[in-house]
Amino acid sequence: MMTKIRRSLITTLHALLLVLVLPSSEALSENINVDMKTKGHASSKQSLFSECQDSSALPSVHCGRTPSVAIDEKGKAFVVFSQNGHVYLSSSLDYGKTYSSPIVVNRKPEAIYDDGENRPKLVLSGDDKLFVSWTHKTPGRYSGDVRFARSLDAGHSFSEPVTVNNDAQLISHRFDSMVLDGAGRLYLFWIDKRDKQAADKTKQDYLGASIYYTYSDDDGASFQPDRKWVEHSCECCRISTAQDALGKIAILWRHVFPGNIRDHAIAYVGDKQTQISGLPFRAAIDDWSLEGCPHHGPDMSFDSNNRAHMIWFTQGKKNKGLVYGQYDFDKQNTQLVKAIDTSPSASRPQVQVMGNKVYVLWKRFNGQTVDLILLRSLDLGKTWLTEEIIANTANDSDHPDFIIQSEKMFAIWHTQTEGLRWISVTQ
Repeated sequence: MMTKIRRSLITTLHALLLVLVLPSSEALSENINVDMKTKGHASSKQSLFSECQDSSALPSVHCGRTPSVAIDEKGKAFVVFSQNGHVYLSSSLDYGKTYSSPIVVNRKPEAIYDDGENRPKLVLSGDDKLFVSWTHKTPGRYSGDVRFARSLDAGHSFSEPVTVNNDAQLISHRFDSMVLDGAGRLYLFWIDKRDKQAADKTKQDYLGASIYYTYSDDDGASFQPDRKWVEHSCECCRISTAQDALGKIAILWRHVFPGNIRDHAIAYVGDKQTQISGLPFRAAIDDWSLEGCPHHGPDMSFDSNNRAHMIWFTQGKKNKGLVYGQYDFDKQNTQLVKAIDTSPSASRPQVQVMGNKVYVLWKRFNGQTVDLILLRSLDLGKTWLTEEIIANTANDSDHPDFIIQSEKMFAIWHTQTEGLRWISVTQ
């Protein structure tokens, strides 16, 4: 009886932690590793993977923090990760069974934000081009700059990192999202507090933050002056960007609508009409009103008909938990809305479309371990199969993600005990 009570208490406490709403101070996002001498994971999350116990084996994709994975058409995978004040790159030719020796991206160490929502990013282009971005922790509370480096020789060497945000104030320029469009233009979006800073100086109210962006038309050799995308975004949720079937880029973000409603907005980049009555198009109408940021961003993937398949987290009046829906840009509405998981311990959902199949991936605490859950639809989200537990772990874990190579799809999951895992999900 006492065991059941204890497990119930553990489950409840874990669920509360997973849905913890970040106050306006953004305290959680400041829990980063800035100790350049720390080995493996941040000091509070030491890696338990066997090779990480030997300091001579470091750095490693299994021992670092918040890896991001991309794969080329030939099946060569690249991984960037944060460790000891550096961003590193490793590659694999056998779907993660073995990795090359890491190459350092930023030769001079710097404090790096490497929490799950705010990780280094990696984009591959043709002709052996690799683009890497990350957020550098600058002096001051919750401050940061968006950094960028490129490789033109398949990751053997990298350019000297540059800061892409033009604003040099010691304020928040964070949660970067990098994406390449069909014409080869490279975009970088991030959450920026320069407008809130200006409002504070004149003692005006300003909800949330802003989203700024820049782009490069010369493979990252130079960037255009940054510009504002939208005001009153949420302060600390990741931004989702994706390319549609025509090569156009869309952006999905958590917005602060009137009444402190923290629902998601969506738009194509470059479209003249991106707003209704001065407000962005709402991709999700959940009516989640709260004072603060939930630190829980969305994900998005397009099908061949240019419908945006979305997954997000909410605790709104109309929907709760992890929610799926499809945004139709022609009709400017969201269809096939479905509650994927209403458990308070469900978190970090990802979505990926592959032909007529839709895959949703997320984590859930079961009272003792954390399960990795997969849900499939074979008809573009009209109906769904039964959810599957495809992996679990007894200790800490990172956010999961998908990676596609030709007809193969893998779930990528970095766990404290098992390291970086590749789990096949295609059937």
